[in-house]
Amino acid sequence: MSLHSEQAATAGKAFAELAAVVEQLRAPGGCPWDAEQTHISLRPNLLEETYEALEAIDSGNPKNLEEELGDIIIQILFHADIARRENGFDAASVCDSIREKMIRRHPHVFGDEESIDDSEKVMDLWEDRKRVESGGNRSIVASLPVAIPALAYSSSIQRRVMRAGLPWPEKHAMPLAFGSIEGESTEDGEERAGEYLMAVARQVHAAGIDAETALRKAAVSLRDHVVRAEDAAGEKPLTALDDAERSRIWDETEIDG
Repeated sequence: MSLHSEQAATAGKAFAELAAVVEQLRAPGGCPWDAEQTHISLRPNLLEETYEALEAIDSGNPKNLEEELGDIIIQILFHADIARRENGFDAASVCDSIREKMIRRHPHVFGDEESIDDSEKVMDLWEDRKRVESGGNRSIVASLPVAIPALAYSSSIQRRVMRAGLPWPEKHAMPLAFGSIEGESTEDGEERAGEYLMAVARQVHAAGIDAETALRKAAVSLRDHVVRAEDAAGEKPLTALDDAERSRIWDETEIDG
């Protein structure tokens, strides 16, 4: 499969021109504010631009999303230019690194392996590749940043736990009043789920507990349980174990609260 196309060439030219603008802004004689920025000083900007992009996605307005994605690209180029001037990486090495990773982790597209038409198998392959690249001992929850909002962190960990076939949450979760309704649209389901989550948060708040803190603690506890189970499994990934062995390890590594 060719990695070159007219669209890619156009994007590359535009990216190079934008990188040149950032370089000039931070060069002597450019913008004093831009020149004095650091990775640390720009951290709030990257966070803010990311949330604005998420808001643009929710708005359904493609023009807004185009603008906000541009703001994120500028942040990336600023960080790359800062690193370049500090003898670190640069915009080219950032692109090369992620391009090589994407090709390496999609052997069913760019390699000799058979094509895959099942997204779940693709995710399993992605995790296997990450594990191989790390020497075979990478945790399935290792790449998740604790700093993201508790609900997003909890959801991400739970997806990975269930994908690994661990006996959770079915075995340990409390019965829930929320369930799917046949024929319900995605929009209606999301609205109903949002009201349900707000009601749960309201009850937790009424008990004098901060919902964000409580959820983060529970998510971190689940993450630590996964890591203990992985350690107990040794060199074998949890996904390579049969259901009985996974359940046994999961139960043995649980810490009573």
